[in-house]
Amino acid sequence: MILSTFATICFINALRLAPVADVMTIHAALPFLTAMLALVFIGEREDWTTWAASFIALVGVVVIVNPQASGGYLAGYAFATAMALSYAAMMVIIRRNRQVSMLPAACLSAFLCAVVVLPFARPMQVTAPAMFDLMLFGTIQFGLGLLLMTIGTRLISATRSALIGSMENPLAPFWVWLAFGELPAWATWIGGGLVMGAVIFDVLTKSKRQQKSVEVVVQG
Repeated sequence: MILSTFATICFINALRLAPVADVMTIHAALPFLTAMLALVFIGEREDWTTWAASFIALVGVVVIVNPQASGGYLAGYAFATAMALSYAAMMVIIRRNRQVSMLPAACLSAFLCAVVVLPFARPMQVTAPAMFDLMLFGTIQFGLGLLLMTIGTRLISATRSALIGSMENPLAPFWVWLAFGELPAWATWIGGGLVMGAVIFDVLTKSKRQQKSVEVVVQG
């Protein structure tokens, strides 16, 4: 609950204090951070295919955002790094205790976020249209997304959960294109294709390996 709250607050502040491109690039390192934490703390080893897919996904995000080193954003970078580490640790904890439902903790983290940021809130300065957008963000993007990630991480490895989560980088401009007709740049299509291809490759490879294992057990 605490890690989820901390990661959410750091993510929002990172987007506010640093370029979105830089924040998303740091976010793309999440599969690597998760894999290292999972290996150290719970001994969960990943196949080479997942490591390769994570690297390809990182390259794809770099192609999408084409980040440029820039000064004056140290606070934003610090928030983004803290966010990535917190999310990675949260996934490892969920995976380590996968026999226990973490949905109550995920739910409480949303309320804890509100309590922590309440002293900084200015609710009367928000217009009605903006409040509607904020409501959608809180219930669907943040609330539903957090619940699905919490459930999914119990069923697959923490690293693969983070890898699949990296699909948000190419999907974001895709949804904007569908909703508003804003055509993404060619770099977005290429980088997005790398990310999507990496995730599909990892999922299919893992599925084939599990299918072969089942066939061997049945034949045995």
